[in-house]
Amino acid sequence: MEEEWVKMAKLEFLGAAGTVTGSKYLLTVGNQNILIDCGLFQGEEEFTDCRNERPFPVAIDKISAILVTHAHLDHSGYLPKMTNLGYRGKIYTTPSTADLLKILLLDSAHLQEEEVAYHRHSKKCCQGKDPLYTVEDAEKALHLIQPVKFQTPFTLGDLTLEFIPAGHILGSAFIRATVNENGTKTVLLFSGDIGRYDSPILNDPTAVASADVLLLESTYGDRSHGTLSREDALLPAIQEMLSRKGCLLIPAFTVGRTQEILYTLRELLDQVKIPRLPVYVDSPMAIDVTHLYEAYHDEHDLDLQTLEKNGKSPFHFPGLKYVRTVAESKALNDEKGPMIIISANGMATGGRIMHHLIHRLPNSTNVLMFVGYQAEGTRGRKLLDGAKSVNIFHEQIPVRAKIMQSDTFSAHGDYNEILRWLKGFQTAPGKIFLVHGEDTSREALKGHIVERFPSWNVEIPTELETKDLQAISPKLG
Repeated sequence: MEEEWVKMAKLEFLGAAGTVTGSKYLLTVGNQNILIDCGLFQGEEEFTDCRNERPFPVAIDKISAILVTHAHLDHSGYLPKMTNLGYRGKIYTTPSTADLLKILLLDSAHLQEEEVAYHRHSKKCCQGKDPLYTVEDAEKALHLIQPVKFQTPFTLGDLTLEFIPAGHILGSAFIRATVNENGTKTVLLFSGDIGRYDSPILNDPTAVASADVLLLESTYGDRSHGTLSREDALLPAIQEMLSRKGCLLIPAFTVGRTQEILYTLRELLDQVKIPRLPVYVDSPMAIDVTHLYEAYHDEHDLDLQTLEKNGKSPFHFPGLKYVRTVAESKALNDEKGPMIIISANGMATGGRIMHHLIHRLPNSTNVLMFVGYQAEGTRGRKLLDGAKSVNIFHEQIPVRAKIMQSDTFSAHGDYNEILRWLKGFQTAPGKIFLVHGEDTSREALKGHIVERFPSWNVEIPTELETKDLQAISPKLG
């Protein structure tokens, strides 16, 4: 019996190993198969379609439960596909993540249905192709969600599980999985995405004392965000836009990034560093998410709490308009600068930002500023790499607008912040697997960790690789 149990103690890397999308890790302990994160692959259609449509490597009826670290689609967006494939088990996550998923999953499903319908109507592609999942699939997934409060342990078989605040976005968590077997405890820690220190909105990432096995994200493992303040990072793009009398277009993720941009714009106005000008948030989803950010006071950083106690609204200021309807969004095409449009999504792979890019990219009076990571294969990465034109809805759109970028607003800790978090470990992790990063970032982060902690054991797994946990941690079995 013990030998059978040991054979079944394993970890499989089903995504986000060599990429920053598609996070999925299967933890098998005894007869429990726990899926940690359930993310979409994002990027070029050829890349995403292939990976998102491939057969799931484990029988769906063998999945005991799914746990989600946070609501970003690269960690949660495959959930409706799981229900499409027949999954009917529980989906565990934090309460604020559960509320965010009600917004993001339905929107993701709607966009996929809409895109297939658009292309079928235009007869340009997708003939006979179905969306990856439907709104009905997303609704089924939402019915399976079981919210669990931060730092409230719960059990599944021989596993004790716990969500620990990660400071990345609202509701984001590290997942601690403790294996209780043969009178010993083995701790696995899944980092999800590690947040920033000294953010003005959310609390810092929680220090963790120990783990036998750590899955550590490495998105910015090869980069430093530097010491530039958010205000000083955004100001040059605004000044550039003002000098051109054009539009500053900011593709921003609806969760986290949009709220940080709004917070920073309010600060710049308060400090009289920029004039009052029209600012449009063109994303119904971002509007709903902003309301959630305002509602979950227990996750607010001290700076935000102080602001609210002084009677100020962190995400509202003169000149700001939230745009919900399609008609209002289309009307922005006729608006002249100077102005700012913040729209989703952050990597320019879908959403209303696409229509603004079509309208604004060909005009040299406009400025396009990226404020987050642009994954390999995305339209955002191509623009940053200097593309003279980009394909949008199967049309080549010339790029004449000025392209700018800042990593200051990233919700991911850079390698310095990851090392700062690792310093909180009172004992060295038995094994660290670097995930959720391109290979250059993972290799760089491994070098930084080994340089700072020479005795630590760091490994770079490959996608679909399986690790025998008993071989990694002798306490197992």
